Amino acid sequence: MILVTSAGGKTGRAMIAAFAAAGEPVRAMMRHSKKDEELIALGAAEVFHGDLANTGDVTAAAEGCRAIYYICPNMIENEMDIGGNVIDAAKATQVDRLIFHSVLHTQVQALQHHWNRLFVEEAIVESGVPFSILQVGSYYQNMLPGWAKMLDTGVHAMAYEVEAPMSLVDLDDVSEAATRVLNDAGCANGIFEICGPVITLTEKAEILCRVLGQRIEARKLPADQAIGHAAHIGVAEYGQDCMRRMFAHYDVHGLVGSSRVLEWILGRPPTDFEAFVKRIIAIA
Repeated sequence: MILVTSAGGKTGRAMIAAFAAAGEPVRAMMRHSKKDEELIALGAAEVFHGDLANTGDVTAAAEGCRAIYYICPNMIENEMDIGGNVIDAAKATQVDRLIFHSVLHTQVQALQHHWNRLFVEEAIVESGVPFSILQVGSYYQNMLPGWAKMLDTGVHAMAYEVEAPMSLVDLDDVSEAATRVLNDAGCANGIFEICGPVITLTEKAEILCRVLGQRIEARKLPADQAIGHAAHIGVAEYGQDCMRRMFAHYDVHGLVGSSRVLEWILGRPPTDFEAFVKRIIAIA
């Protein structure tokens, strides 16, 4: 049995589907019951309702599991406390592996939510629990909520400069890599950079034009507009501040890693953006 935390989110749902497809029984942990049927349909064998901020809940969720796939809610102020709870649960239940779904470049202090995860990574390394840490780039899938609007307006907009280099990654590749890491004893106690090839918004727009057969313009979405939308859907002030810092940093530096580690884990090149777009069109 594999425990997947924060199971109702985009990452959690992908991991449930991937682990289940690989024949791994999955216990999905989330706070509320609103998505139970969806998670079962994705392949979860069980759904556990509990709060990551409660050590007892996490420990109870991990009982009988051979591994924990730890996904923390994004941009939260108590990230280090929750990480400590998961480590305590991993110790108490003596899991064979704690896999932490972290983020690319946790050493960058200007990205507060990345920096917080650096200290969770440190605590995991020092815990004595066999671990694997996946430092994951931003997903291609982050553009999908705006896909219909893009087709309608002819504008692909994200909240950073159109020439900012980004090592985006296909979430399907991430979930496949997670399954491989979980089942490879040689990946215990390793830290792995999980990202795809570098691409800019301008380059994405050029590919979209060619594949879709219509004009798509790359445009920077004003950061205040993106943050305002986040506030509207319930992102707390702390998260809004993290976003503000993140977009400013991306404008100057982008977020760039190496795709070679992911290629090594998958045994093939990571999915490029053009292949991703063609797949989305095929299933639309």
